[in-house]
Amino acid sequence: MNNLIIGSIFALCAAALNASIGVISKLLMHSGLNPQDIAFLKTIIAFFFLSVFLFKVPVSQKIAFISSTPSKISVFAQIAICAFLGIFSLFFFETIAYNHGAAANVVVVLMASAAISALFFGRFILKESIYIHSLIGTLLAVAGISIISWKGENSLLMLINASIAGTGYGLFSVLVKKFKLNGGLFLTKYLLLFGSVYLAVPFLINFHSINFNSDIILGLIGLAVLPTILGFFCTTKALSYMSAAKVQVTELSEPIFAALMAWVFIHEQPTLSFLYGAIFIIFGIFLMNKAPKSN
Repeated sequence: MNNLIIGSIFALCAAALNASIGVISKLLMHSGLNPQDIAFLKTIIAFFFLSVFLFKVPVSQKIAFISSTPSKISVFAQIAICAFLGIFSLFFFETIAYNHGAAANVVVVLMASAAISALFFGRFILKESIYIHSLIGTLLAVAGISIISWKGENSLLMLINASIAGTGYGLFSVLVKKFKLNGGLFLTKYLLLFGSVYLAVPFLINFHSINFNSDIILGLIGLAVLPTILGFFCTTKALSYMSAAKVQVTELSEPIFAALMAWVFIHEQPTLSFLYGAIFIIFGIFLMNKAPKSN
């Protein structure tokens, strides 16, 4: 099995896992949590779970696996930079965006920003070539998620926050490649460690009493396990096999998985616009991954 197929499988799994973020975040907000609560609590819970799971593995072994490439910047400094973009920037601004607009619209803006920023940061930081079919593939996939998910309601604050979150996520993907960090549970654990430290600041600034109940606890555990631990694991693993731009464009399939879940679990029938959008996304991903290998 070649790198492209393996990387695509991981990226598609990440997209499927990330499809749960919007709905669960909205439900938690309706239960009384604010965006800062959700971003911090899901990250610290995810870090705790991974810490327990990986307790017996020595720190030196984890670091040796994450990076074996000599660098002027320490591995922890590299992870800290990536965590600021991929954890703090993504979770903080994404969750705020959900508070100012429809979850579907947030997904469109965030994923489009991530795909486009990964393409262009990859060009300027990694010196990857931008081929015409890569560009067309990206634009087709962005058009596809817009057709599927975009709703009439709109908010400038939603657009700004979702764009910042997506751009940070795209740059995060590029820097993981730049620093040659090996994806997996070890890298995910330390990303969550630094991310928890960053997210603790807005959480403490906006601190308030929280009446935890079973719905809130289950929602936070769901966010911690599905998109946070497993989603980041799949994304970082995909980056070990594909360019950042290819990973981000492949993850634009997220709305397809969200719609399929709605169809299976709540019997919501796909619309004609969903079918058109899905065709655009699939064709865009195909074009992007047919581009000459640049990683």
